[in-house]
Amino acid sequence: MKAKVGKTYLSVPHEKGERTFQHPSFRGNYAAITEAIKKSDLRMPSSSETASLIYDSFKNPKGEYESQIISLLKNSWCLEATGNLYLPKSNEEVNNGVILDLNPEFKNGRLSMDKNSLMKRLQKGDDFVKFVPFGFKTGVQKTSELEKNPYIQARYGEEGAQKIAQIASKHKLNPGLWSFDSVEEEIKRVAGLYSNYFDDRLVVDTFISGDFDYGFSFGVSEMNKGK
Repeated sequence: MKAKVGKTYLSVPHEKGERTFQHPSFRGNYAAITEAIKKSDLRMPSSSETASLIYDSFKNPKGEYESQIISLLKNSWCLEATGNLYLPKSNEEVNNGVILDLNPEFKNGRLSMDKNSLMKRLQKGDDFVKFVPFGFKTGVQKTSELEKNPYIQARYGEEGAQKIAQIASKHKLNPGLWSFDSVEEEIKRVAGLYSNYFDDRLVVDTFISGDFDYGFSFGVSEMNKGK
């Protein structure tokens, strides 16, 4: 990682470039964090950006900032700017699965996911909207299974899924994907990631509500945009 003094910024490799995060992290529930990040002229990190930050931390786990990030991950949820809209089985064209919005809108600090709008974006091939039908493996699974899991691929992208698998491999036990297998009604949840302190496994979580009180996130700075 490269650190800039003053306000501290941490830059890590991401896809074909890099992403810069402001340090320290923002703490609180999802609504409070998104509002604080916005007021700081930053933005919430996407799931793939979060994977890059955590992955880079585990490459140098004893580093000053890296060790802090790993410690946070073991004590609370790392919140990501990905919305999950779970759909029950129905006669609609898109049903019985989960729609992921990888670039969601926030209104009054709350995640906004309109099904009709998301359906239209899916039909237009919007790269930031994905649909994964139920049937993907949930619960504890092998690291290799997690990397190839359709939900993980949709949420993190191919490179991000590889990084998530590498992060999982740093733990003693196999990782877990906590998600619904089916739903009876529409359910909206936000995305999070944590390193279970008690049994030492990485957990990819989809159950987090906007009122969850123990999360953290690092705001993304656009200071290197276009470089």
